Amino acid sequence: MQLPSKMINAGSKIVMTRTLPVAGEVLVQPGRHVEALDVVARAELPRRYRVINVARYLRVARHLGQASVDMSGVMRKAVGDVVETNEVLATAKGGLPFLQRSVRAPAAGTIAAIGPGWVLLETARTVIEIQAFINGTVTKIVPYRGVIIEANGAIVEAACGFGGEAFGRLQRLVDSPFESIPVEALNKSVAQAIILGGRSLDEAVLRQAEAVKVRGIIVGSIDAALLNLTLPVRVRVVATEGFGNVPMSPYTFGALSGLSGREISIRGQTPVLASTTGEIKTASPIIVSTIGYSSKTIPHPTDDSPVHEIKVGSRVRIIRGEWLGATGHIDSLASEPQPIESGLIVPGAYITIDDQTRYVPWANLEQVN
Repeated sequence: MQLPSKMINAGSKIVMTRTLPVAGEVLVQPGRHVEALDVVARAELPRRYRVINVARYLRVARHLGQASVDMSGVMRKAVGDVVETNEVLATAKGGLPFLQRSVRAPAAGTIAAIGPGWVLLETARTVIEIQAFINGTVTKIVPYRGVIIEANGAIVEAACGFGGEAFGRLQRLVDSPFESIPVEALNKSVAQAIILGGRSLDEAVLRQAEAVKVRGIIVGSIDAALLNLTLPVRVRVVATEGFGNVPMSPYTFGALSGLSGREISIRGQTPVLASTTGEIKTASPIIVSTIGYSSKTIPHPTDDSPVHEIKVGSRVRIIRGEWLGATGHIDSLASEPQPIESGLIVPGAYITIDDQTRYVPWANLEQVN
């Protein structure tokens, strides 16, 4: 039996692939020790034009046709204006008075033209740089694209997030995985830090964190609405359990609490919304803390890497249902499907959680490696 797996390991070999989205220049050589903020590869994107379909994004021309859109009424920028990435170009009211739809610039550039239902954006020539993300040793060069970096340390695979990558010292602000970060705890003492919370966070906490220059936040869960704030924030956020108002798994909270005071790297990203810039082999959000450079003999993982079979004693995490977020050990494997509260008869296993044994369907479990 095999389950989806999630890595939560306080001492493991870490292999990180850092690549550019386009061909460019690799700036380091194999054997080089790099720090997390070192630039390891660089590429230049040429100037180009992009047509932005304003009418489609605002959904104001569903029956009238794009030519009927009142561009003067929705545009917030004019021809010749310089815009930054993610800056609002146009807005329109939604079905309810307090709802508003926005169109944002996909890249920095200049408004070259405005037509019936569209905007022509001339993007500037930009330089893309990829940082190492972790402290480690460059063990391999990916020609014209990037590097593979290896290190030893702790790694926690998370569920979702937003904002991208950040590096800083971890500071725990709550004593329990069931607590949320209080706004009043966010002051100058957490400036430039990555803070560890327990349950979730709201927009007020996020705005205050940005005001005091917090680099990143780790919590159990996030509200999906935070992914599309009208005024985006620069704080990177990682949720270990997923969306909603779910507390962090005590097991994960304990593992992260052990990293308090150490420098860590986080990647806040929701896989379905992922950019291809600087991918870490997959698009999943992640938390990493390195404790030393690795040996050059560490093999790079391949598709032939061994798969951990599920068995009695395996540590698992519940990913849906009544005990969402809880972790425990498999006490025994059910020989036949068993009934659950919904009335369904499904295959599963008996899991020991907080000294109690509960029957949990396989579909509600993932293995913690």
